[in-house]
Amino acid sequence: MSLVKRIVVGLLGLIVLVALALIALHRNGAIETDVMIDRSPQAVWRVLTATADYPAWNPEISRLDGQLREGNVIEFAEGTGPDAMVFHPRILVVRPERELRWKGSIWFPGFFDGEHWFVLEPMGNRTRFVQGETFSGLLVGRLTSGVLKDTVDSMREMNEALKRRAEQGSAPLPDRSKDMLRQKHAG
Repeated sequence: MSLVKRIVVGLLGLIVLVALALIALHRNGAIETDVMIDRSPQAVWRVLTATADYPAWNPEISRLDGQLREGNVIEFAEGTGPDAMVFHPRILVVRPERELRWKGSIWFPGFFDGEHWFVLEPMGNRTRFVQGETFSGLLVGRLTSGVLKDTVDSMREMNEALKRRAEQGSAPLPDRSKDMLRQKHAG
């Protein structure tokens, strides 16, 4: 057998082994978190959808650009600086004061997909806020269990921050105009 044929057969064998390993380790995953908020779904929805305010309170999503309309593609960042991860999901569902849902992929669809949701359930004058995500694709499985745990922790942090923000009445952002004036006169 020639050297070229050996290389081709070796590469094909390696591809088959990698594919079998991915199939063996594959397992779709779903996570869900929730928190009770002492405000109406309307008040919670106002905070959740005021995405320009995210940098002031949201520890999970540091930036979200785009209109929250079904079919739209938005851009959001988790983290800041060079370690930030930027995603471009498509909005699937917008039911005001009830549900917001989007789906995105890492690299390309079917590789590592995530369908993320926020559900607001009225409970008298309170709201049960549910945040979750279903992961699917070739790379989802036992190898990503650490990612799922980190994501749950991050969701819980956001849930608690949303609760604080909604329960404080969506306080306005601090006025930075004096700081800007000082900088203008200093420079």
